[in-house]
Amino acid sequence: MQGFPGQPRPAASNRVLTIGPNEQGIVTATVSGHPVTSAATFIGPYRLINPVYFGATTQLWQAYHDATHRYIALKFLQEKFRTDREQIRSLRWEYQVASQFDDERIIKIYEFNIDKGIPYLAMEWFSGGNMKSLIRRGLPEYAHLVRKIIFQCIEGVSYLHRQGYVHRDIKPENFLVSNQGDVKLIDFALCRKMAPRILWYLRPKAKIQGTCSYMSPEQILNKPLDGRADLYSLACTIFELVCGKPPFTGQNQTDLLNKHLKAAPPPPEAYNPNLTPEFSRILQKALAKRPADRFKTIGEFAGALYDVQIFKEPPVGEVTPEMVSV
Repeated sequence: MQGFPGQPRPAASNRVLTIGPNEQGIVTATVSGHPVTSAATFIGPYRLINPVYFGATTQLWQAYHDATHRYIALKFLQEKFRTDREQIRSLRWEYQVASQFDDERIIKIYEFNIDKGIPYLAMEWFSGGNMKSLIRRGLPEYAHLVRKIIFQCIEGVSYLHRQGYVHRDIKPENFLVSNQGDVKLIDFALCRKMAPRILWYLRPKAKIQGTCSYMSPEQILNKPLDGRADLYSLACTIFELVCGKPPFTGQNQTDLLNKHLKAAPPPPEAYNPNLTPEFSRILQKALAKRPADRFKTIGEFAGALYDVQIFKEPPVGEVTPEMVSV
């Protein structure tokens, strides 16, 4: 796909577009208080079609770009955050980082812009829900795709590392998965360029960010990060994919983070007895507390997994991925 022009431009007017569910839960759109139909609602050149997600700070819509006759995903800030400098900076950073990526396992980001006072990202449309929603359906629904999903997740994270970035928020919600098991890595707002340890310490101290259920010990402690931090988070994600729950849960955030720091990772076969011991050992190594005790790279992790059977009794119709360079 070809990208769209990506330079921010000022709002065309001071009209205010408001989109969201009303008191009855029905999604409506108004411009300066006047109702409009969804079919007539545009942000930039993108016509809004269907709402996908309403988050705390952003909305995600399926939209249509009439000039190129293609569907796109449009992420834009909720009304009360549209003048929030930090939120705007986050969207702009995601564009600056991810617009340079070109890989089948990475969602493409075409444009960052501001229209009618609404900062937005235009992205590749991918017809698949996130991995978290897949996990909620239960392992029997997707067990035949697990091997393909794992290796495509590895491909996406490995590509990111080869570009010199650490994602810092690898989790099931940040992988889109199609019904055929094809995967796209998304959400690059927390991405940071990897750097030698001395340069990391010379940088301005960053906030500790990430998602508690999947954060590596070094990320929790705000230490220098490299690809092994993402490997830990990916191992937590794979653990949840095959066991139905992440390796650590807690009564509160402090309890959960302390388990990442101090508790031994539980054996995956304790939650899913159909997992092979060989697969469980590889996953537990990737969950080691010290980065030095994990695999050195995502590629080494992939190599260890490649010839290992995941399930003692393989699911009917198991899809085997092709080996790719990671």
